[in-house]
Amino acid sequence: MVENVSAQAHRLYHLGSARLTRSNLSRINENKPYELYEALFSKLLKRCQSKTSGHRFRFDSPLYSLDASTIDLCLSVFPWADFRTTKGAIKLHVGLNHDGYLPEFVSITDGKCADVTVGRKVNFSKGSIVVTDKGYNDYQWYKQLNDKEIIFVTRLKKNAKYRVVKRHASLKNKGISSD
Repeated sequence: MVENVSAQAHRLYHLGSARLTRSNLSRINENKPYELYEALFSKLLKRCQSKTSGHRFRFDSPLYSLDASTIDLCLSVFPWADFRTTKGAIKLHVGLNHDGYLPEFVSITDGKCADVTVGRKVNFSKGSIVVTDKGYNDYQWYKQLNDKEIIFVTRLKKNAKYRVVKRHASLKNKGISSD
């Protein structure tokens, strides 16, 4: 952010502003409520959604990918971000809507928060398709999605215990090994 503003430093004079430093930006943002950033994200998302170019491949239902990334932080600088004994972290959870490739759900939690904890809070519309990785493995949540007629696609953990109750003919020539 500071680098972007610095690149436009010659315009700051005309706006009646001085040079922006990281510490000034930090002080400005220090007491801002998180709702301000939620509202800003929502407004920017709506603006971007109207500008996205469509792609030719489409599902009949909305397709979402959920994933989370752990962002390492220096524990001595961010003591509130306690993650491990010598490490700090936060976790960025993102729900990507594939119709326009825009993040539609964003949440920042402490680094210890399980991916599925945030996944459970997302309210997908009936008929949506949700793709997740193994971090979202929760059979109760899968049942809730299924009850809402939401299709989910995921990979099972290696130690998953399951029983095949029915097999369908698979299309080997389409790359489907079993169904």
